[in-house]
Amino acid sequence: MSKIRKYIDLAFCFLFILSVILGYYKDISHMSEYCFISGMLTGIIFFISFLWQQKHEAPLPTCVYLACLVDIFVIFIATIAVGLNLEGAFWFIHIINPILIVIYWIVFCDQRTMNWKGTFSVIVFPLLYMLFAFFLYKLSGNCPFPASLIFMDYSGIVPIIILLALAIVLWLLGYLLHIFNKLIRKT
Repeated sequence: MSKIRKYIDLAFCFLFILSVILGYYKDISHMSEYCFISGMLTGIIFFISFLWQQKHEAPLPTCVYLACLVDIFVIFIATIAVGLNLEGAFWFIHIINPILIVIYWIVFCDQRTMNWKGTFSVIVFPLLYMLFAFFLYKLSGNCPFPASLIFMDYSGIVPIIILLALAIVLWLLGYLLHIFNKLIRKT
């Protein structure tokens, strides 16, 4: 199964990058949105994973795949909760890609070797993205979605509290997925 995994990683690389490019190429002003950047980053990470497996015959640390899973699965959750765009390539970005990464993670990622501290990897990208969005907002006056819901609607210490709450919720999601993976691997 590990021999096929690297080729699935390469396919995921192309799927994630191609779907976000097809979804966003008509309006490049939205390319600073979380869905675009997280999709591109996940595609790049899967490409790095492919190259890593070519050289080392082993996958990247499992915390990397857990972080990708949470980054993309949050998009699926938001789509269900608030009804994000489902036209054209956005079906892939918002529905199909998240489902595929969940299946990949269940089939290929064994979290039994990772301790609970690795679950903190899931908050790195979302918090870095929010920092990027904040600086973009301060420099240009434009704030990409979904950071606009935090930085444009609130001021003072409220955005910091919201970001802290977001980090806790994301970490809990990552931790619960980690435990779930360990449980499925035991059975």
